[in-house]
Amino acid sequence: MNAIAQFWSERAPREKAILASGAAIVLIALLYLLAIEPAVSGIARLERGLPQTRAQAAKLDALLGEVKNLKSRAQVASVSPQEARGALEKSLAAAGLKAARIVPLADGDLQLTFANVPYATWAAWLARTERELGARATSVNATATATPGNVDVELALRLARRAG
Repeated sequence: MNAIAQFWSERAPREKAILASGAAIVLIALLYLLAIEPAVSGIARLERGLPQTRAQAAKLDALLGEVKNLKSRAQVASVSPQEARGALEKSLAAAGLKAARIVPLADGDLQLTFANVPYATWAAWLARTERELGARATSVNATATATPGNVDVELALRLARRAG
């Protein structure tokens, strides 16, 4: 510290002014490079990403709303294997559909065959059955028929099962 004080005392007033100005310029440049410039560039980067972040937040809000909606729905009813066929036939009748054949499979699933049914009606029935009875299609084979909009369908359906 003595060496610096001695160096400073040996300088002429004009040299002291030049050295002090140089030190001030270096200090200002360091302050800008270490504090101000990173903050300014960070703000600019965040402002550029803000629209994308807002869009992601809107998607998240929509998904949260969907989750709340799904949670508020009634729970899917599970049926015993004995009740499955009756529940399915009731569901078909409500949709105005008639299965040509309903065959129980070894694993408890049901094999349904539909002949020349309107695809839109059949698809709406399947979606409703999945929602209301907890059914899941494990295999679907739809073949167009000569009647526009109608199909022949082979469907393996797994109904929700009661535990125990």
